[in-house]
Amino acid sequence: MSNTHNPHTLLLQLGELFYDSENDQKILNVDIQQPKIKKLWKKISSLPILKPFKFNHTETILISCAWLETVKNGVSQIDPLDLLSRIYGDRQQSIDYLDTIVSLVERNIFYSQKKRIHGGTNFSPFTSAHEKEKKVSVLKSTLLEYDIHFHRSFVKLLMGEEQNIQCDAKKPYKDNKEYLSDWFQYVENLNDCRYNDYQNGLMDIDLNESDANDLLKAMEWRGRIFSRSELTDEVFPLQDVIDEYSLDETEATILIYLVKEDMDDNNTDSDDVLQLISRNQHEKYQNREYISDDSKLVKSGLIETTESSFFRSKGTDLRIASDIVRHIILKSPATDGDRLKQILKGDNLFTILAPKQTFDELILPSEMKDTIRFGLGQYEQNVDSVLTDWGLYDTSMEVVGKVKRQMEPGMLMLFSGPPGTGKTFAAGAIAKALGKNLLITDVSKVQSMWVGQSEKNVRRIFTVFERIVRRTENPPVLLLNEADQFLSKRLNNTGTSVDVMFNSMQNLFLEAFEKLRGVLIATTNMKENLDTAFSRRFHLKLDFPMPGEVGREALWKLHLPKTIPGSDEMDLHFLAKQYQVTGGQITIIVKNAATEAASRKGKNKILKLEDLMKYCEIEAASMFGSSNMKIGFEA
Repeated sequence: MSNTHNPHTLLLQLGELFYDSENDQKILNVDIQQPKIKKLWKKISSLPILKPFKFNHTETILISCAWLETVKNGVSQIDPLDLLSRIYGDRQQSIDYLDTIVSLVERNIFYSQKKRIHGGTNFSPFTSAHEKEKKVSVLKSTLLEYDIHFHRSFVKLLMGEEQNIQCDAKKPYKDNKEYLSDWFQYVENLNDCRYNDYQNGLMDIDLNESDANDLLKAMEWRGRIFSRSELTDEVFPLQDVIDEYSLDETEATILIYLVKEDMDDNNTDSDDVLQLISRNQHEKYQNREYISDDSKLVKSGLIETTESSFFRSKGTDLRIASDIVRHIILKSPATDGDRLKQILKGDNLFTILAPKQTFDELILPSEMKDTIRFGLGQYEQNVDSVLTDWGLYDTSMEVVGKVKRQMEPGMLMLFSGPPGTGKTFAAGAIAKALGKNLLITDVSKVQSMWVGQSEKNVRRIFTVFERIVRRTENPPVLLLNEADQFLSKRLNNTGTSVDVMFNSMQNLFLEAFEKLRGVLIATTNMKENLDTAFSRRFHLKLDFPMPGEVGREALWKLHLPKTIPGSDEMDLHFLAKQYQVTGGQITIIVKNAATEAASRKGKNKILKLEDLMKYCEIEAASMFGSSNMKIGFEA
């Protein structure tokens, strides 16, 4: 729409005919029958966005004069009699024409904040003529005392910020952007209504007519969304999330609102959300359950809560989980790897690795390797179907959005043993054998100095992993490294906040283990401290022993690359017999010795046995508990 044909510009042009800009004063008693005025009125009244209002000649002039005052002169409060005097002369004479202003108020062009009284100014189509006349009379007397303001929805319309609700209402959505745009319009209108109510402390009384207009507009937008969605074959990510988590109308509204606020880079707190979904103070109190830590939105990880900063102390800060925002806004990638990257982008709790080590490279007793193989058998098609026939686990279809697919069975493994005995290596080998990536999180990372944040980090680990399992065809293996502290025996005496936090996090772990789908491996150095409640949750528990001499020689062969000059001449049997070290220690020793060798010049730039022996001694001496470390020949 060109500037010469939009309502904003045309109204300013008409308003300027009633204002002397040179002398900076209003012109009274203007002849409204002037050809120029009538021509502009006809042009304005014929504009598509204003045509439904059916403004008459006088109404158009009053709106244009008020618009000029608002836009050019920065006047937001307008005296009704002052406005009428532009046409009818002095203020006293203008009283007789207040009906025109009343008509514009009824149609939500203007409102007066101070006139808001119980019951508002809505007129039922079934109201008797006498009752309506009485209400109009009350409104007219109110307008004698207070100023009027442009209603915000009308301003948005004039400025081109509000779409025509009926436009394309019977057409399917072209894309996700168009779909989300309608949803954002819905929550914006809903928020306008709630904002006005709370701003004026009127949440305990009926809607006034300007707020009712916003609410009705919101409902119209919602109706438009539903009708267009029925015509659209594609299921957009937002609807996918709503279906997947079985969100009710209020939960969906909260989610959409937080998506919009995130895209606008706005901070949102609990009070903002409660205002949006509540009609009065009683509802506001009741609706806290939608954003509590026990709510579906929070427990599923769709939204995250943090305590407000000192400078924003209204309540709890709320934000939508970053991976959910990306999922809703962006088109879901076609490949598993890209979907995984989309979910994990910017998340510092996880590290994703593509393991290189194979199952055959595991240096473990043969019976342990066989146990792992049999445990993973449920992921083989033929074994899986037999176990299902025997009723040992359910592979029923689960609905993910509007797509039904079979979810992976849950498989929880616990690897215990001293550091460096191959627990992490084995986790990678298992992932490789299953054709999966390895998703690593060090449980020590979840602890926070802030009250409640540790629990939220624990919950996030599992809610993110659940979404990965749901949205990828071949989800990675989740490795919980250093899980000792959270798998240990629970405290009976919870006298301190730290104890309460510890037990709370353990309960979260237990709950997550119970319903987990996919493969999870937890590692611990202290199996003897494991709580029995956790022990029951693991399908497979393996103790990783210190390697014997044969095992150590195999580990030296595995971790000493043949590409290092001098590696072929090493007496690995001697090293295995001389030093009781783990696979993890051998990795460190080889790297340090090779670094020293690489720093030498000329012919000496070669790895020697003495280099490895030197760093074996250093490693043994530097280990905590090194008094128990055996150096020398085994008996």
